[in-house]
Amino acid sequence: MTDTYKPMDAFDSMTESTFILKPPAQQQAAAKKTASKSSSIKPISADGGFTRLLQGKESSESMELRRRLFSEMWEPLEKLLVDTEQHVNQMGVSEVCSYVDSSYTRVESVEKGQLDQPFTEMSTAVAFAGVNTGDHSKLFGSLQEQLVTGGHHVALLESQYCTSLACMLKSMLEQILASLEVSQSSKGSGRQAAAGSAKTIAYDMGLLKLWWDEASAGAGASANRVVVILQDFEGFAPMVVDDFVRIATSYCHSVPIVVVLGLATSYESIHQSLSKASISMLNVEKFNLQRSKQCIDAAIRRVLVEATDTLSFGAEAYKSLLDQFLLYNFSITGFVKKLKFAAMDFFYAQPLSVLASMLKRSASGALAVVGCPIRLSPEQLELVRMQKSVQRFLEQQLEETGDSQHFRLALSSDEYMQNSVLPQLLRRLASFRAGYCLGIDLVVALQDVVPESLQKPIRTLHYYAISQRFDDCMHWKALSAVMRRMKAPDMDRLLARINAIVEAAAIPDWDFATKNEVDIPLLLQQTGELLANPEQPANPADAGAAEPAKRVRTRTDMENRPFLLFDNNSSDHMLKALDQCCANIEAILRVSLALVGHDV
Repeated sequence: MTDTYKPMDAFDSMTESTFILKPPAQQQAAAKKTASKSSSIKPISADGGFTRLLQGKESSESMELRRRLFSEMWEPLEKLLVDTEQHVNQMGVSEVCSYVDSSYTRVESVEKGQLDQPFTEMSTAVAFAGVNTGDHSKLFGSLQEQLVTGGHHVALLESQYCTSLACMLKSMLEQILASLEVSQSSKGSGRQAAAGSAKTIAYDMGLLKLWWDEASAGAGASANRVVVILQDFEGFAPMVVDDFVRIATSYCHSVPIVVVLGLATSYESIHQSLSKASISMLNVEKFNLQRSKQCIDAAIRRVLVEATDTLSFGAEAYKSLLDQFLLYNFSITGFVKKLKFAAMDFFYAQPLSVLASMLKRSASGALAVVGCPIRLSPEQLELVRMQKSVQRFLEQQLEETGDSQHFRLALSSDEYMQNSVLPQLLRRLASFRAGYCLGIDLVVALQDVVPESLQKPIRTLHYYAISQRFDDCMHWKALSAVMRRMKAPDMDRLLARINAIVEAAAIPDWDFATKNEVDIPLLLQQTGELLANPEQPANPADAGAAEPAKRVRTRTDMENRPFLLFDNNSSDHMLKALDQCCANIEAILRVSLALVGHDV
């Protein structure tokens, strides 16, 4: 049976389809007429594709500000995403590099760095790189770079260039010999001349041994390895890989060859491709390189939870973005491209995106509100007034203060709207974002003390928080039920973690909590004191109304607190203190995870 594998193009996908539906002839004629009528109306364009919005009424300063804001926002954001991906995958890459460094060390002899004979097993690292092959080039490129930095000679092979054994050996030897030439370039021009004449020899493993003998003549050369990376193992012809394993194994007693097999499916593909005789020649170690879900969790936390000064998503848009990743391709590159498209859509097509210039991060990392560098047009301010959250904010202020003049000026005066109302709105938004990040951290801390079956990743917690109210979310209710069953020592440890998170947050503006009459630092202090002294009533007026120390436990008590079946020393005061601690923690989470659409 011949192998009919065809390498995937960079734009191909195994999970997505694109269809082109051509309109009928009548629709084409109508489209031509419409195009001819609208050809006379051309938008005023600028470099980079930015155009004046609001039917051309937007000022050139506003358009230029949108373009500058997009560059200032996306460039560090893209670097943050790339650094996050590299940081998450660095552990797997480092494990493979450590394996390469330690391979063959147990069987090396002191004389000339030769391996003890007979040695019939070749060191092989099986690296699971994820199902999305589009991200493999970046991942294995990082592995190659780190191995080269460690002094090893690396050949990165792809199936589309290794259709036969001769092509595979040629591609491998060209890369390895090139690296040896670079490493030996400082030893004189004589060896460079020998390198030029060696290229006329047929490409086989004997040539590699000659070159390795020359390279190993230097001091410390025995620590280097010849690493052959098969980036897409499933794409190689089985007979080609089988023959290569047999040939390379016969030379591994004199040349320390390490093979890295990149897998996208499962370990069974090795048994399906190679014969039993070839598999028996491999000393296999398994590694997990691509951690797509961990990368997405880290990216969502740093981009959508923490650094949310300019980029945010609604529940439906975020769910669509997340489903595209989880249900289709697990592509980190595709996720980053969709984030960039969302940022482009925001700054290219939204005239109110200039308001992002009024939010700046201070040296401590907190969001601060500054003045807008340009004068907003009446059309832009009218768009601000049309937002439901702004209307709700003004109506709420009118009900609380009864200041009708402030309400009229906000609706009629553009100058008052820009200089007075907008800073208040953005200040509340910045305060909400700080509190929201605190709330997510508290939920993560609470999840660490509950059973693993109730623990959710950060991507799911973010969706719960932006899609529904705290009191309506079943996950919060499940966490609350577990928290209400905690004993006093467990509750004390949870409070210690919550206090540490709140102190590390260092939020300068607690407006998101004070508007709900919740002082989070004070409430945590009172909760800790209540748990330390449960006999002391929280309300001094209730000091005389003390209940008996113990009472008969009911069936409901046993269901709500199962530990009472084995612990009869807990007094009613302690149980009431635990209930109050749970209520206080729930109050903190409720104000921190309030929906911005309803409360800001």
